[in-house]
Amino acid sequence: MELIDRYVYAVTRRLPAEQRADIEKELRGLIEDMLVKETQSGLKGDAAVESVLKKLGHPALLAARYRGVDQHLIGPNVFHLYVLVLKIVLLATGGGLLIAMIVNLLTNGSTHPLTTILETIGSLFTGLIGAFGWVTLIFAAIERYSPDQIQVKGADAFDPLDLPAVPQKKDRIHPADPIVGMIFTLIAMVAAFYVPRFVGIYWVGMPSDGMIPLFNEPVYRMYLPFIILVLAIGLIREIAKLVAGRWTIPLSIGHLLIGIPSLVLTIVMFRNPDLFNPECFKQAFAMANTTDPMVLGLAMPQFISRLIIGLTIFGFVVDGITTLVRVIRKAVNV
Repeated sequence: MELIDRYVYAVTRRLPAEQRADIEKELRGLIEDMLVKETQSGLKGDAAVESVLKKLGHPALLAARYRGVDQHLIGPNVFHLYVLVLKIVLLATGGGLLIAMIVNLLTNGSTHPLTTILETIGSLFTGLIGAFGWVTLIFAAIERYSPDQIQVKGADAFDPLDLPAVPQKKDRIHPADPIVGMIFTLIAMVAAFYVPRFVGIYWVGMPSDGMIPLFNEPVYRMYLPFIILVLAIGLIREIAKLVAGRWTIPLSIGHLLIGIPSLVLTIVMFRNPDLFNPECFKQAFAMANTTDPMVLGLAMPQFISRLIIGLTIFGFVVDGITTLVRVIRKAVNV
């Protein structure tokens, strides 16, 4: 029964969530019928189970047949996840870029609207093509190099004993977790490009409308490539979690280590006294009619920086403790 459970899990985890229950029931019924025939032919126990599973073939190939689609772009092992991630990435990237560019059009496109619209369309097209290419490259690398993927050599080479054990419920990674992580990471990428120029102090009629940005844009742009790189690494981490489907010791350790670049970048970036525009804070407190020298753009940047750094360190420590507990528990169970 354990071997059958491992096989059924290996098949159904590669199927859309809404199909899994029905196909699991159908597959178990099929295996039972085939076991009856194997028993009648003289095979007993584990030998009969292994014979049936070998006849059914590799779980990835069987799952592909259940889906009813001939899939070869990435490979049947991860193709269903590739399509899912591609949809998420294209929708999140396209939606985020479109919103950001509409805002840009409304704020900066009044003088040359046609030029701004054409630039918006071009940037949107370039962003979607880039997103498609990166997702394809990431999944091609997973298909080629992932140690957790059983190599699909065909039904004759498939050995049911190579199937991994069904993970405990607490070790499984619910698909919603990495999917939400990917969406927020992609939103953060778009925001990193467009939001800083719109964040600041706005006022109306003092004596005229105006705005002072929160960030010193030349300094912020210096960090932008590193911000995008860290977010891209985080996106790869979420994709790896979705593909693995369960916490393993290497995945747990890798999950923690990937957080180190983000921690370092946050500390370095927000310790730079030139990151914030001091005029923004002066304008804010001038509007509040205060003359306290401790708040006129002098103390507030340091407070914001320390708050952000402190929250980041706290999150990393909590993540580290969680990872340590998970690794120790799995090592003891092994």
